[in-house]
Amino acid sequence: MAHLRSDRMLHLAFLLVAAAWLVLVSPGRSEDKKSGYSSVEPDKVEIIPKKWKSHSPRPAAPSEIDRLLAEAQRNDQVQPAPRTTDEQFLRRVTLDLTGRLPTPVEINQFVRDSDRDKRGKVIDRLLDSDAFCVHWAKRWHDVIVSRATNDLVKRTGVTRSLELWLAQQMREQRSWGEIASKLITASGEVKFGPMNADASRGAAVFLLCHQGADANVERAAETSRVFLGIQIQCAQCHDHPSDIWRRNQFHELTAFYARVGDRLVRNSETNRFEGIALVSRPFGEHLMPNLADPRQRGTLTHPKFLTGESYLRGRPDQERREALAQWITSKDNYWFSAAFANRVWADLLGQGFYQPVDALGPLQSVLYPEVLYSLADSFRATDYDIRGLYRLVANTEAYQRQIRLGDSPNEHLRFAAAYPSRLDAHALWNSLECALGPLNLSLPGGPARPQPRFLPRGFLEFQFKDAFGFDPSLKADEVEGSIPQALMLMNNPVLNGRMLAAGDAMLSRLLRSTRNDDEAIESLYLRVLGRKPTSGEVQTCREYIAQVGNRGEAFEDILWALVNSTEFQSRR
Repeated sequence: MAHLRSDRMLHLAFLLVAAAWLVLVSPGRSEDKKSGYSSVEPDKVEIIPKKWKSHSPRPAAPSEIDRLLAEAQRNDQVQPAPRTTDEQFLRRVTLDLTGRLPTPVEINQFVRDSDRDKRGKVIDRLLDSDAFCVHWAKRWHDVIVSRATNDLVKRTGVTRSLELWLAQQMREQRSWGEIASKLITASGEVKFGPMNADASRGAAVFLLCHQGADANVERAAETSRVFLGIQIQCAQCHDHPSDIWRRNQFHELTAFYARVGDRLVRNSETNRFEGIALVSRPFGEHLMPNLADPRQRGTLTHPKFLTGESYLRGRPDQERREALAQWITSKDNYWFSAAFANRVWADLLGQGFYQPVDALGPLQSVLYPEVLYSLADSFRATDYDIRGLYRLVANTEAYQRQIRLGDSPNEHLRFAAAYPSRLDAHALWNSLECALGPLNLSLPGGPARPQPRFLPRGFLEFQFKDAFGFDPSLKADEVEGSIPQALMLMNNPVLNGRMLAAGDAMLSRLLRSTRNDDEAIESLYLRVLGRKPTSGEVQTCREYIAQVGNRGEAFEDILWALVNSTEFQSRR
C-alpha cells in the first residue's frame, strides 16, 4: 500500500489468523492406515473387475454413498467431523462449483432461509449457472495443459481455445463420454493468440499439447492418464515397477496415434505463421525403440487395447482414434468411470480414493473401493452425466462436513472431514474481484491504463495466474505457497490500490455507507471470508481501530490482513 505500516499490519494479521483458526479447525484427528502393493503376477490380474462386467448399472442416491462410507469408517473406527454451518457450506459449494465467493446478500438470505432442502436447491442453482460451465472448463484446461510439453502451444495462447471449447460443451450438456471422444478424435487448425481463440476448434489442443519426435508417445500417456487415471508412461522403457503394465502394452497403445501429425499454418497473405494444425497422415506405423541399440530400427508395433484385444492393422488414422475413443468411453471400461468419479470426489472433499487422482490401476492402493465403485457405477448409469455426478457428491453428508487436519501433512482423513486445500489460480482471482471489485482497472482517482493487446484481460491477471497456477492432479498437501505469491498479494500496487479507503474502491464505499464500526467489520468479513466474524475477532478489530486512531487506515489494514490470510486463500 502507499502507506505500508508493516509491523502493525503483520501483527494484526497474526491476531486475526489466530482467531480464525478456532473457527476453521475442528478438534480430533484421523487415523492413517498405510497399505502396500499386492504381490500378484500381472498375467493373472483382471484389468476390468468381474463385478463391473456382470453388474447392471444403476444411479445412486447421496444417502447410499453416505451409508457405504459410514460402514467403512465404522470398521476403521473413524469418527466423522460435524456438519458445516450454513455459512461454511455456502462458501465451499459456491467456490467449488463456480470458482467465486458468495455475496453478502446471498449469505444472509441463505442463513435466514428455513427451507430444509435449501442446500440441495443451492447446489442445483449453481450447477445450472454459466459460472459452473466456465469454472469447470478452466479446471479441466489446467488438468490437460499442466502436463503439456509443447511450449509453442502454451506461449502463443492456443490453449484458450480449449478452455472456450470445454465451456461450450458444458453449456450444451455434453456427457463426459462425448467430450472425451471428441478430444481423442479431434483434428483441425487452432490459431495463435488468445484473442483469436475459437471455441469450435479447441478440441484439437488436447493432442497439440505435445509435439516433436516423442509427441505420439506423450499423447498415448496423456490419454491414459486423463481419461483412465492410469499412468502407464513408466512402461515406455521397461515394465511398470508397481503395476501390471508391460512395455509392449504401452507401445501398442501408442500405435493408435501412429498416423497423427501436426504442422504450422502459414497466412497466405502475410506469409507468417498464424496457427498450428492437427493432421492425419496417410501412412506410418509405430516402432517400439530398440533399447539395446537406439540407432537400430525399432520393432513394428500394431494397435492393441490395454485389455488385450487387438485392433485391425493398417487402418487410417481417424478410424484408429475412433476405435480407441470407443474403447476408452465404453461402459464396460471401469477405469473411465472410476477415474472421473475419483477426481470429482477429490476436488470436492480434498482427497480421493486413489491418491494422487491420476494414479489408478489394478494394483494401486485404493481406499474404500466399494464407495468408489458405487460412484463410478452411478456415473455410467447416467450416461456419464457430469452435473449429475457433481450433484450426487455435493449432496452427501461426507461433502458437507467441516474441515479437520491430520497428525501429518500426508495423512488421509478417510473422508471423516473435508481436507483443506488451496484455491486454484482462477478461483483465487475471482475471489479477489468479489472482495475488492474489478481488477486490471485504474487505481482509485488515477487514469485508466492501456492493457497489452495480446492478453485476454490484462497483464495482472496473466501474471497472477502464472504465479498461482498449479497442476490440479497434485495432492492437496503437495500444493505449497511461495514467496513470490505472498509478495504479490501483499505488495502488488493494483491489489493494494483496490484496498484503499479512497475514491471508488469497495472499502471507501463501505465505510461511507456504514458509520458503525461493528457493522462495517461484519460486512467486511462477509465480503472477504464469506462468514460473520467471531466475537473475539470483532474485539480485536475494535482495539486495532482505536489504536490506529484513523478509521480509514485501520480498515485498510484489516482488509489487507483478511486478503492475505490462509482462510481467504483456501477452500474450507
